[in-house]
Amino acid sequence: MKIPIPKNHKSVNAQEELPTRQGWRVPIRYKLSLPVLFLVLGIVFFVLLTTFNVFRDMMVKYKEARLQTIAEIFSETLKIPLEAKDQRSLKAYIQLLAEQSDVDEVRVESADGKTLGSSRPESESFPGLFYKQDFFGVEKINPDTYAAVAPIMSGEATLGRLIIIFSKIEFEKELRKIFVEKFFVAFLLVIFATLVIAGITWLVMRPLTALQKTARNILAGDLEARANIHSRDEIQEVGEAFNKVVSRLVQSFEHLRARSQALEESEEKYRSIVNDVSDIIFSITPEGELMILNRGFSGYTREEILAEGLPLFFLMHAPGEAQKFQEALETIVRTKKPVEHLNTQQFHRLHHAEIYYQTNLTPVVDYEGTLRLIQGVMRDITDLRHVEMMKETLVRDVAHELKTPTAKFIMTTQLLAKQMANNPEKEKFLPMIKMLSVNADRLMRTISSIMDLSKVESGMSDIKKQELDLNSVLKLVADDIRPLVEQHHLKLETRLAPSPLKMLGDPDMLYRVFVNLITNATKFTPDGSITIASSIRGNDVFAEVADTGIGIEPENLQRIFEAFFQKTPSTLGIGVGLTISKEIVALHEGEMWAESEGAGHGSVFKVVFPSYQLSNKNA
Repeated sequence: MKIPIPKNHKSVNAQEELPTRQGWRVPIRYKLSLPVLFLVLGIVFFVLLTTFNVFRDMMVKYKEARLQTIAEIFSETLKIPLEAKDQRSLKAYIQLLAEQSDVDEVRVESADGKTLGSSRPESESFPGLFYKQDFFGVEKINPDTYAAVAPIMSGEATLGRLIIIFSKIEFEKELRKIFVEKFFVAFLLVIFATLVIAGITWLVMRPLTALQKTARNILAGDLEARANIHSRDEIQEVGEAFNKVVSRLVQSFEHLRARSQALEESEEKYRSIVNDVSDIIFSITPEGELMILNRGFSGYTREEILAEGLPLFFLMHAPGEAQKFQEALETIVRTKKPVEHLNTQQFHRLHHAEIYYQTNLTPVVDYEGTLRLIQGVMRDITDLRHVEMMKETLVRDVAHELKTPTAKFIMTTQLLAKQMANNPEKEKFLPMIKMLSVNADRLMRTISSIMDLSKVESGMSDIKKQELDLNSVLKLVADDIRPLVEQHHLKLETRLAPSPLKMLGDPDMLYRVFVNLITNATKFTPDGSITIASSIRGNDVFAEVADTGIGIEPENLQRIFEAFFQKTPSTLGIGVGLTISKEIVALHEGEMWAESEGAGHGSVFKVVFPSYQLSNKNA
C-alpha cells in the first residue's frame, strides 16, 4: 500500500503553457506616432481656423472702411448729376461703381426716399434699408451682406443718399480656398512626420522585438535561445543582462532537474522503506489532523483510521492510555522537544486482545522555529511486554520470597541483640549480631531497589501529576534529610529561587529523586558541604545538588546513570539510585545530568523541568 506523500515540486522538463496572445494589439510605434499625428493635426487646424477668422474679420472691416470712403467720394461726384438732374450721367456713375468685384448693388435715393437710380432692377434690389431714411454709415443687412450709406449734400441741403451694398462671400471663398490648401499641405507634412516617427520608433523597437522573440522561444522550451542585440545603447545593456539572467536560470534549472531526480529517487526509496517496515509510521499536524499513516493496526484498516482521524486513534487505546498519549502530544506542541519510549496499551478490535505499543514522537520544526508536524513511530512490543511481565513477575516473586525471610532474619537479629545486651556473658557476640543486622538491612534495601527499578523500567510506576511548587518539595527534602547530613558532619545549604517554581509533577516521586541525590552526595563527601539550589531559566524550572566531595572522572559522567554501575566494589548500595532518579525525571519530561571538574573537585547534579506557568502562556 502506497503512502500518500504529497509532491510539492514540478518536473523541470514539463513545458509551461504559453500565455494566449490577444487577437488584436497595437504596436508601440503606432501608439507613439498616431497620437502625435492627431495632436499636430489638431494644432494646425486650430491655428489655421483662428487665422482664417481673424483675417476674415480684418478684411470685413477693411471693406467697410473702403466702401464707406468710396461712398463718400462718389456722393460728392453724384452731387453734380443730381443738381443738374442728369439722369444719364447718374446711371453711368452708378454702373461704374457697381463694377467692383465685391459690390452687389449701388443705389441712389432722393431726400424723401425715392430711388433715383440703381444697378439692379427694382424687383431684385435689397429692401433692407427702406425703413431707415435717416441712416448714414455701414450696417450689416444679413450675415453675408453689408450696406454703406453716404449722404449727398449740396451746401447745407441734403439732395439724397448713396447706398452701396457689398457681400463678403467672394473673398471668404478665397480665404477658405487658401485655408484648405494650407491645411492639406500641413496634413501631408504631418503624415510625413508621422511616418518618420513610426520608422524611427520601429528602428528603436527592433532590439526589443528581438528580445521579445527570444523570450517566447525560451518559454517554448528552447533554453539555448539568446538575444543578439547590437544597438549600442541601453537596450543592448538590457539584452546582455537578459542573456546573463537566462544563463543563470538555465543553470538553476539544471541543478533543479538533478535535485528533483534525486528527490524522486529518494522519495521512492522512502516509500519502499516505509511500506515494508513493520513499525507504524504516522504524522500529525499541531492542529490535530492525521496526515500520514503507512498501515492499519489494532484491527482497523489504514483507510478507516485516516478517515476518522485522531478521535479513532484515541478510542483504540485502553482506558487511561489515551490521556497519556494526548499529554505527550501537548508536551511536544508546548516544548517542541521529542517524547521517547511512550508505552501505551490498546485493544484489538477483532481479537479483543491487549496490544502494547512503544511510541517515539519527534517534532518537525521549520527554520523559524514553528512546529509543522509531529512524526511518530509505533512499535508493537506485545511479545516483549509479555516477556518483561514474566521477568517482572519472577523478580517480584523472588524479591518477595527473599524479602520475607530477610525481614524475619532482621527481627531475629534485633531480638538477639536485646537479649544479649542484658546478658554480660553473651555481650561478646554483639559485634557479630550487629554485623548480621547491617548486612540484613543492606539486603533489604537491595531487594527494594531491584523491585523499584523493575517498576520504573516497565512503566508500571504510578505517576500522579499535579500542579506544584518545586521549591516546596526541595524545602521538605532539606528539612527531612538535614539530620542525616549533619550526622556525617556536613553542612546543608539551600539557595532557592525567591518566586514559586510552578510545574506539573508527582510530589512523592520528585521527593524521592532529590533524596537520592542528597543521599549520594552524603556518601561521597568526606567533609565540606552540600548545596541545594533552584531557579527559573527561560521556560524551564532548574534545580541542582552540589557537593564538595570526591568528584567524578569525565569518563564516568554518563556511566553513573547506568543500572548497577559502581565506582568501586566497596561502594555502598547496588548502583540503581541514579538510574531510578533519571527515569523519574524523564517521566516528568525533564532532563538530568552530572558535571564535575574531575576527581577531588566535587560534583553537581542538575535537573531541568518544563515550567507549567510559562507553558500555559505559550499555549
